[in-house]
Amino acid sequence: MCPVVFAAYCSHVKQVLKSDRLAARQAFFLAITSLRRERGLFIEDRDMTTVVEARLGTTEAWAATPVVRVALAGCGAVGSALLHEIESRRASLERRHGRRLQLTGVLVRDVAKRRGVAVDRSLLTANVDEFLGADADVVIEAIGGIEPARRIAEWALTNGRELITANKELLAAHGTRLHELACRHGGTLRYDAAVGGGVPVLRLLDDALGAGTPERVCGILNGTTNYVLGRLERGESLDTALRAARAAGFAEEDASRDLDGRDAAAKIALVAWAAYGVAPEGAAIARRSLLPDPERYVRLAKRHGGVVRQVAECGLVDGGVTAVVEPVIVARDSALGRARDEQNHVEVHTGWSTPLSASGPGAGGTPTATALLADFICTARTPERRASAHRSSVDDRPGNWAVEVNGSPLLLHRAVRGCGLVHTDHDASSSWTVARDITRDQVEVLLATLHAQGDDAIAARLDDELLAQWETVQ
Repeated sequence: MCPVVFAAYCSHVKQVLKSDRLAARQAFFLAITSLRRERGLFIEDRDMTTVVEARLGTTEAWAATPVVRVALAGCGAVGSALLHEIESRRASLERRHGRRLQLTGVLVRDVAKRRGVAVDRSLLTANVDEFLGADADVVIEAIGGIEPARRIAEWALTNGRELITANKELLAAHGTRLHELACRHGGTLRYDAAVGGGVPVLRLLDDALGAGTPERVCGILNGTTNYVLGRLERGESLDTALRAARAAGFAEEDASRDLDGRDAAAKIALVAWAAYGVAPEGAAIARRSLLPDPERYVRLAKRHGGVVRQVAECGLVDGGVTAVVEPVIVARDSALGRARDEQNHVEVHTGWSTPLSASGPGAGGTPTATALLADFICTARTPERRASAHRSSVDDRPGNWAVEVNGSPLLLHRAVRGCGLVHTDHDASSSWTVARDITRDQVEVLLATLHAQGDDAIAARLDDELLAQWETVQ
């Protein structure tokens, strides 16, 4: 390839592939390597932040690894862990994945704050406009919440950049618009890190099923809640368990979004989007909180010979897509029961003999940072998210529920339709039973009736396998 043709080729690459800066860079270097045995020249492309140098009249040519400019929004637990991972894996990123990373800016709330990771302080800024002005090929958003995360995401995608985020709250509220912006302006939207932490749930749905549609997806999607429940099972108080979770970097000061199911609900909305094409903003998700007293659910599960887990689930029911986040009492030796501490566990039921499953750490800075880094080195384009014919609907199938009241067993006998054996503790301060074959709506009516009588009542769904085991023992 002569230099004139090469120059024309470079111009063509920049025009045709302007929406995909990384692909353009790869094509650029393919052209360079073809000159190695012909003649050398000096090429500088500041727009693509690459410099290639070769000496005229020699047969030697040198092509540098493409520099990828990265702007990071957020330097908290996740952002700091990501910077540490990037630094420790810098050689591997270049050798195995052909990416040499150049940090162009870091958005923080407080520039003066001391951080647990080495970072050039000249790159720090608390001004969003200044951050967006530090042009980058890739924007990694790790600040969480809606604003200014939405503004940053829309800027990146509108300007054809690659956006990588773990912000499930933002995606659940604005995912459809962000996806449309990526498609319209040639940007790339990657958010595998938003669900499951170190467990690649969305990638499993996008890549492992081919064109198949799962019957249902269920599992533990909040490592913080699972960690707290595990500590409660070992006899700790809620305050002690939360302090331990915060010390380990698994929980924020306010962990209510984790324990009441809002965090898992945002994640299961993204799962339903990937699996069934239901827009996350319109997903109808039934949610039952563990608050205000998760310890009661732990005791109730123990009374039925199991353990309680916060389970998120979505699936196809009569042509509609249902989704729910709720406490479920499962067998200790089940896959969900064996998920301990901050572990997440997800099962994708396809109708095969056994479900596809994935397990791993689901809380903490490092697992999420690793997932963000995996999105960074991923060469795939924005995952397809076409709207489907499936509608979001309410799951009105009957199930079995463990119900507990702090009070006389007569309350349960009167309130629970078809109530069987009612159990009580030694001083009759608490009583519990199984409400059979009732829907979630009927459970809500039951709890409202008990509360109206002045009783403090809770309910948790009983896994069918555990219920069979428990009935055998009774």
